[in-house]
Formats: sequence, structure tokens, C-alpha cells
Amino acid sequence: MERLSSLKFTLGSLSALMIWLGLGVFMGQPKLLAASFFDMNRMLILDWLLGPAWAQPLAPLWFLGLCLGVGVMLLNLGFCTFTRLLPRLRAGNALKGWLLTLVHLVMLVVLLGHGAEMAMGHKQEELRMLPGQTVELPEGLTLSLESVRFVSDPSVINLPYRKARWTWTSTNFKPRQNWAKVVVRRGETIVAQGDLRILEPMKIEGLRLTLAGFYSPQDEKPARVGVRLALVKNPLTTLFFVAYGLWVVLYAALAVVTWRGGPSNGSAREHQAATA
Repeated sequence: MERLSSLKFTLGSLSALMIWLGLGVFMGQPKLLAASFFDMNRMLILDWLLGPAWAQPLAPLWFLGLCLGVGVMLLNLGFCTFTRLLPRLRAGNALKGWLLTLVHLVMLVVLLGHGAEMAMGHKQEELRMLPGQTVELPEGLTLSLESVRFVSDPSVINLPYRKARWTWTSTNFKPRQNWAKVVVRRGETIVAQGDLRILEPMKIEGLRLTLAGFYSPQDEKPARVGVRLALVKNPLTTLFFVAYGLWVVLYAALAVVTWRGGPSNGSAREHQAATA
């Protein structure tokens, strides 16, 4: 346990994780595994691993290696908290000790929440629909796209992602003037309906429906404008954001207490415990 909670083990595992992340950035280039990583981002990780991931085995193998590295860091964080921080709460600055311990404990919750989000709920991004189409949603719901209103310059719709970032500005794209009219039903009963705009998601029974953008099928004449939607449902979303916000507040409080308290006899040991 002492070895797993040591600063040396922390630095070694963190360095290895950074190198592994750098390898992932290299592998994510368009000519390598970008398509596989794109699939990973648009669905639940568990669905990806059980489905299209293994068409390019290097991508899921890299991801599983990343999970292993994060698991090692999580183990280190847990051992550091329970073997180094908790026994020292009565020594030195009690407030600082409690804040430091709570920062570690809440971070454990945040990391566990990240892991749970990979397998729980529903996630579907880059869902493309044209007016008049209907798709099935979880829990017996159906989504119909009634109409699309797009009054901006249509030449910007199908631009590559990097070029679109610079073109889709407030000058040539007005979010409030471009929208999609959607209807969500369960059987014949209308559950929700309204105009969906970018940055204005619609919530339906815990499911968040977001307008991610517009597109135009290049093989259709005359061209029609459709929408790109994102569907996300996760029961832990609220808990995750509360925990993350609490972690930020605790870390800020710890910084203030440390700054106001100045150097102390146990500062070196506490700094080592914090980085572990």
C-alpha cells in the first residue's frame, strides 16, 4: 500500500498516461484512426466496444490501455487518500487537512462518474434527418422532423469541420433564425414538440435532444436542408456536474487556506500527499 500511494508511483504512472495520450493524438490523425475515434465519440463507449470498434482493432486496444492507466491513477488516488491523508487529519492545520481529503474523495467520485457514463443511459450523435423522416427513440418514443428553416448562406452547410469553425460565425449564421420543428410521440400521444435551435436543447423525460447543426445531401436535386441531432440520456449527469462543481469549490477553498496560512512544518508532507 505504501508503494501504491507514494509520490514516485504517482509521477511514474502520470508520465506513462501522458505518453499514452500523446500516442492517441497521433493515432487520431485523419489518415490513421480518426474514423474509429469519431464512432467512439458519437455513441456509448460500451456500445462502441461491443460493435464497430473492432473493425480497426488498434483503436479499442488503445482505449482499453487508457482505461488501464486511468484505473492505476484511481487506485493511487484511493490509497493516497486512505493511507496518508485520513491518518493525518488530527495533525497540523485541521481545516486544510479536511479540505485536502475532501478534494481527493470528490475527485474519486468524479472519476467513477466518468467511468459509469461510458456504459449507462443512451447516446447517439450525428443523427441525420430530413424533413418528413421519423426515427425511434428509447422507451417507446418516436421523433419526427416536421420542417427545417434555414435562412443563412447554404454554401457553408457541408464545409469540412476545421473550415466550418471559421466560417460559421455570428456574421453569416444566425442561430435564432435557423431552427428545426420536431415532434416527439409515444404511440399516438404527443409528448413534446417545438422549435429546436442550436445551443437550445429540448429535454424529454430525461432525454436531451440537441440540434448540432445542419447538412444538405449532396446527391439530391434540388438540394434539401436536413439537421444533425444529438440524443443523450444519462441518469448520473446531475450527480456528475454537482460533484465536479463541488470539487472546484473545495480546490479553490484549499488554495485560499494554503495561501493565507503560509508555510508550515508539515507543508512538504502535505504537498506530497496532495500530488499523490
